Amino acid sequence: MFDYDFSQLFTLTNIAFVFVGSFIGLLIGAMPGMGTTLAIVLLLPFSYTMPPLTAILMLLAAYQGAEYGGSISSITLGIPGTPSAAATVIDGYAMAKNGEPGKAIGFSLFASTIGGLLGACALLFLTEPLAKFSLRFNAPDFCMLGLIAIFAIITISSKQILKGLISVFLGLMLSTVGTDTFTGAARFTLGVNGLLDGVYNVSIAIGVFAIPEIISIVTSSLHTQYVPGKKRMVSRLSAREMAGVAPQVVSGSVIGTVIGIFPGLGGAISAWMALLFAQKTAKDPEKFGTGDPRGIAAPESANNACVAGSLIPELALGIPGAAAVAVIAAAFMVHGVKVGPSLFTTDTNLLYGIYFGFFLSVVAMYILGRLMTPFFSKILSIEGAALVPVILIFLIVGAYTGKKLFVHLWVAMIVGLVCYFLKRAKYPLAPIMIAYVIGPLIEENYRRALDLSKGSFSIFVQSTCSKVIFAVLVFVCIFPLLKLAKRKLLSPKGRTLEDIGDDD
Repeated sequence: MFDYDFSQLFTLTNIAFVFVGSFIGLLIGAMPGMGTTLAIVLLLPFSYTMPPLTAILMLLAAYQGAEYGGSISSITLGIPGTPSAAATVIDGYAMAKNGEPGKAIGFSLFASTIGGLLGACALLFLTEPLAKFSLRFNAPDFCMLGLIAIFAIITISSKQILKGLISVFLGLMLSTVGTDTFTGAARFTLGVNGLLDGVYNVSIAIGVFAIPEIISIVTSSLHTQYVPGKKRMVSRLSAREMAGVAPQVVSGSVIGTVIGIFPGLGGAISAWMALLFAQKTAKDPEKFGTGDPRGIAAPESANNACVAGSLIPELALGIPGAAAVAVIAAAFMVHGVKVGPSLFTTDTNLLYGIYFGFFLSVVAMYILGRLMTPFFSKILSIEGAALVPVILIFLIVGAYTGKKLFVHLWVAMIVGLVCYFLKRAKYPLAPIMIAYVIGPLIEENYRRALDLSKGSFSIFVQSTCSKVIFAVLVFVCIFPLLKLAKRKLLSPKGRTLEDIGDDD
């Protein structure tokens, strides 16, 4: 690993696009309502004209930058730029109102940087052991692992299990469009030749995440203008101030990395758990919520460490740990890179480039954060009416230019409209993209397993490893039912299937 030729990484092109990705991530992340995933989706169409390493590093830099960028509006406006920055509002905005917005952003940048670096270390040292362990897995095991990820995402991402199931079903349907790899037959193409290669993953990403956000802005907040305060935005910290939040930064980084590994949990949950842990272990928990820097450091280190954590199962197993990583997985597909255990033997240069390039993305985030935070805080005053046309043009061009077929543009628009109405009805959208990415893994290994066993389902519980994975799958499936049974015992009226998860 450490004999990697770093001259392949530290090229002018790679460094330039890492900074471009970080800049776009910071910019989009700082704008309330835009979201982390939108930053990646905007850059995704440009990535397929680049070398694979350059493309992946640019998208990872955007992901990392957006996680920190969300804290800028959380602190200056009290409005989280991303869901994972919501926990930062409590102490970050309180510190800003106390006259120290720059100091609050300084704590956020410091914690985000350390969290990103510690997460990068976990990515470097944990991914390969996990991939080597996964070599013990066979087709039934990979099929069940995919199902575990699907059911975990359904349970976690939605307050209503039935809505989560519907979202996953839609994602799985989209993943089956195209030519059957086993029989060569066309499936669900409606006679359109442009769909024989499947639904273009860039179109799906744009349709699921970008278009619903654009429509929401147009219909509800097109002329909304956020005006940050005029106070100084000096973000320097002393060594003593950094040391004062070091325990919370370390604990938040560990929590963020671990939670990121589990599909469906994501940065928002890791940030809140890190904040809760910091408060519960503090000697003076009453200070949290009054502008305590520990309340900024804990969630910000967690959500940035979660970026690397969510990448670990994607590289090791081919299972994305977050919606944003599912979009990045689309870039792997575009470049013909098959992630998973085989990547460690087929393309080690790309793999190690991602490892060490992740550190570069964290450095880029820190440099741009130090230099350009005042600029990003001013960008918040731009109305959506000025931003939406520019963003929409990029999305339309991106959906078309990859395959140069209008059908994929129509797919993006149709999926986007459907997802907009699903979003209004409070259906979770992330499971659609994740199910679309994991769907082929589940289907191919399921059919391969039945071919090997000549149709016998006993193959799913033959080996010790398979039995353990099957037991986990059963638990994940019945967990919502256990919650329902508990609620029925506590509530005389009982609950319906749609009510499961309302307290999540």
